[in-house]
Amino acid sequence: MKRPHGSINSSRNKKIACTVSAAALMLGVSTAATIGLHFQDNYCGSPAYSGYPVTVTAFGVETNGWENLLPMNTGYSSCQLTSAPFGYTLNEVIDTTTSGNGLNPLPNGSLNVTWWGPTANCSGFGGYAFKPPHYNYGGAYPAGTQPTGEGEVYASFLRDGINFGPPGGPNNDQPGYWVDITGLKTLFTNTPFVVELIASADSMETLTNALIIDMTHSITNLVAYPSTPPVANVGDAPWVRGEGGGLSTASGPMTNADHIYITSVQPQHVASEFNMAGTISGFIITDKPVVSMYPQSIPVAGPGDSILLSAYVIGVPPLSYQWRRNGATIPNATNLTYAISNVNLASGGNFELVATNAYGAATSQVSTVTVDRIMQSAAFNVVYDSNPANPQHDGVNMGASWEASSSDGTVTRTGVMSFVAANTNGISVPDSLSFDAPTGSITFWMRSAGTDTSLGGSGGTLFCRATGQANNEFLLAQWDGAAGFLFFQVGKDGTANTFTSSGGVSDNKWHFVGLTFDQSPTGVLELYLDGALDSTNENSSAWSWPAGQPLEIGYSSDPTWRDYTGLLDDVRYYGAVLSASQIASIYHTGALADTNDLQMQLNFTAAPGTGIMLQWNETSAVLQSAPSLDGPWTDLTGVTSPYTVAPVARQQFFRYRYVPQSLASNPYMM
Repeated sequence: MKRPHGSINSSRNKKIACTVSAAALMLGVSTAATIGLHFQDNYCGSPAYSGYPVTVTAFGVETNGWENLLPMNTGYSSCQLTSAPFGYTLNEVIDTTTSGNGLNPLPNGSLNVTWWGPTANCSGFGGYAFKPPHYNYGGAYPAGTQPTGEGEVYASFLRDGINFGPPGGPNNDQPGYWVDITGLKTLFTNTPFVVELIASADSMETLTNALIIDMTHSITNLVAYPSTPPVANVGDAPWVRGEGGGLSTASGPMTNADHIYITSVQPQHVASEFNMAGTISGFIITDKPVVSMYPQSIPVAGPGDSILLSAYVIGVPPLSYQWRRNGATIPNATNLTYAISNVNLASGGNFELVATNAYGAATSQVSTVTVDRIMQSAAFNVVYDSNPANPQHDGVNMGASWEASSSDGTVTRTGVMSFVAANTNGISVPDSLSFDAPTGSITFWMRSAGTDTSLGGSGGTLFCRATGQANNEFLLAQWDGAAGFLFFQVGKDGTANTFTSSGGVSDNKWHFVGLTFDQSPTGVLELYLDGALDSTNENSSAWSWPAGQPLEIGYSSDPTWRDYTGLLDDVRYYGAVLSASQIASIYHTGALADTNDLQMQLNFTAAPGTGIMLQWNETSAVLQSAPSLDGPWTDLTGVTSPYTVAPVARQQFFRYRYVPQSLASNPYMM
């Protein structure tokens, strides 16, 4: 095969690690070897986009087994093309004495490596170290999240001649990369070897096939990238274009080969259909087994799930496999994959794959399978919900103090909570779907001599669902000033609906406050003070937007608002709009109104006490409670982990309802 001429010689040295296998020695083989070669880029000297030599084990190759080759320029700005007529040709000689500048010495022999590309570039693809579904980070690595291992190899690549480069726009129809290596018989003196490619790109939908050619014997191996993750489409081309990458299949064994040549099949764009990239980030050459894709951990598996652990191994065949759990051999688990069906607590553990051939053995990194369950721990300062008909919504007291009674000379309330704004205290009730209905009512008793204006912020928060976004919060607060009017705000999409009461509450007397809420297009807000309607306003905003905010009583996590100074008693939330007569009945008699609509009542009849905190990890699980192990079991709608509860007669036992899933440790070949 004809290849371009020209080279740039380097005096730089490097080294490579090699482990001698007992099996190989028994066969009279002088050494078994594994090396990885990594192509680096120079993005005009920018440390955020350039280089990334391998610093830890990557793709099963130890750090001192990687050769981090000379960086190739990207063709941009101050790192423009330096060789005519197009592209770059670079060369390095690696032997047993070369070292430094990212290179490691060979255990024996000498390799001459020459490579060419239109340019190099960096990719935002990071592999399994980053989150699905795209496994990339976008642009330069953020501070503190530098890539390691696989991410360092994927970070740079040799471009093909068609994918958005070199400068000049898309579809620069030039030859793709090529790599030429001689001297392999000096490294693999008596053994065959196999080759696996690693590729990433900044412009792809899929990766094209590649050719690994045994030039000594004129044998061509066609390898593929069979399964790469979906890319996030940039949206600036008629084809899907994004950052991605993956691993190729391995070549066949090359016996007594001294010279190999690697290049991609010509990539192509098909408008509105796909963008096929032909790039390379690095490659591995080995005779002994290498677990180039180890099984990823399964951090959360639910009861009844099905799990498939998988790995990818290269090495001269035949290869044999054995899975182990917690260090012990699993009987009959001798394939590249290991399936676990109907998961239970006993299914978890640390799994690894051992691969063996005539030249050695390799053990994968550990894949930890964690099976979820409800964990409980002691909880203190629990404020008990005493609503009689619906699931409990207990709160957590964060510093308010309990008082047995409080009298203003006219009204006496027994069992109250005292709040001091300077102590940053309040009661937090976890969110529930019960609190996110389009209609609702809040009622409570309060006694305050005024807000503490010496502190930062405004007002004194009585009730809040803070989002941290201006005009996107629900807030009922005591306003500053001698009268202490009630101020109400509810907002969505940055538009706030506000009003202020006509009556004040800062006279150190007990006052009863009621607020009804209707989110319908013709909805209204009604504010009641001491049993009588005080003010109204139109409304069409959700009182919890976005949903998911806890109920914050006596404080706000938004620093715009001060915490409350005063007393509170009998805090209730109803899932419906209460009528004027119901509000008046609560004020005059303490009646519960409609118990079916009463979702929460914090009556403070006793000081906050102990309870339990339930925690689990399956986000789709629905917590259930029951008075006995035999049931009846009731869904606690909208409850999320962690959930703090004080068990009562109807909630003594807990479990969760869960729909089993199928989980794969390695859904993609990368």
